[in-house]
Amino acid sequence: MDLMPWIYGLFGLVIGSFLNVCIYRIPRGESIVFPSSHCPQCGARIRPCDNVPVLSYLWLRGRCRSCKESISPQYPVVEFLSGAAYFSCAVQWGATPPSLVNALFLSVIIALVFIDYQHQILPNCLTIWGAGAGIILSHFQSKDLFLDPITLAIASLFPPDWPEWVLSWTRSAFGALVGGGILFLVAWLYKLVRKHQGMGMGDIKMMAMVGAFLGWRFALLTIFAGSFVGSLAGIFLILFKGRSLQSKLAFGTFLGLGAWLMLFFGPAFISWYAALINWFASIR
Repeated sequence: MDLMPWIYGLFGLVIGSFLNVCIYRIPRGESIVFPSSHCPQCGARIRPCDNVPVLSYLWLRGRCRSCKESISPQYPVVEFLSGAAYFSCAVQWGATPPSLVNALFLSVIIALVFIDYQHQILPNCLTIWGAGAGIILSHFQSKDLFLDPITLAIASLFPPDWPEWVLSWTRSAFGALVGGGILFLVAWLYKLVRKHQGMGMGDIKMMAMVGAFLGWRFALLTIFAGSFVGSLAGIFLILFKGRSLQSKLAFGTFLGLGAWLMLFFGPAFISWYAALINWFASIR
């Protein structure tokens, strides 16, 4: 039995506890370091035994030990998702640099999804810095994400004796440019036609980050997947919750889901789609 994914998963649970701190404090402009973890209701310091990911929530039955106020179920959900993300990365890439790079990527995605869902903002300290991290760490990313004709053509423009990290940074920067640029173009056209803002800059910056980590192809597929799921959610809210077409949705939440799906299933989807196109071409 391979223990590595489980070790990754346990580490991911701990990271999830930190992500909860980020999700709560960053939108409020608070430090994510000081003070130490405390109950947001009564301010009581959380004991180490009450800060065990997922298990403490179950042990305390979802209530603060001091004031007995309810603890949001978001906390164990974020911890579980983070553990699942790290576990999945270890299964997919093993004990390799891409596993750690993509675990970091998913950590930022989880934080952005929950912040956007609650506050409808996507903080620059996560999106812009995340895009920068994606470019810098691209040398350690799985090269399978960048094996497409356009990216390979860009790489061929460089002299063969140039360092590999220069090519990696270029591929990643191109992905960030396409990911953020396409969404910027959509937002600009929407404002031009409808005469009002339809999309925030946070979504654009988030897609630049996705493109930096995953490349331009999967950034575009992330936009497609996020738009599709968001449309389904919008239809559900209109039909069953009495919302209107003008109701705002946290688009970053759906983009985050799309990015997660593309990270693990994007290459398989492209292979399936290419095979489908070839099949249709063969029966003509």
